[in-house]
Amino acid sequence: MERMWYGDAKMKYPKQWIVLVNISNESSNRTIGDVYFVTSDKKEAYAIVKTLGQTMGDTMVVAGFDDTPQIGGLYACNQ
Repeated sequence: MERMWYGDAKMKYPKQWIVLVNISNESSNRTIGDVYFVTSDKKEAYAIVKTLGQTMGDTMVVAGFDDTPQIGGLYACNQ
């Protein structure tokens, strides 16, 4: 596991879903965690977080940076 800021994880693993565990907030409002798993399947990432429960501390799923151009000026948001 590699411990890193979630913004750096998003850039390191583009177009992937990153599962972070042992989340902590630094004093400068930076969220840091251990990269536990990286996958291209969103459902798989959320299933792993669900199975981990609270055994690995706080968990978080982050979508990697996606630089795909938007069509027609529209922007799709995942929530």
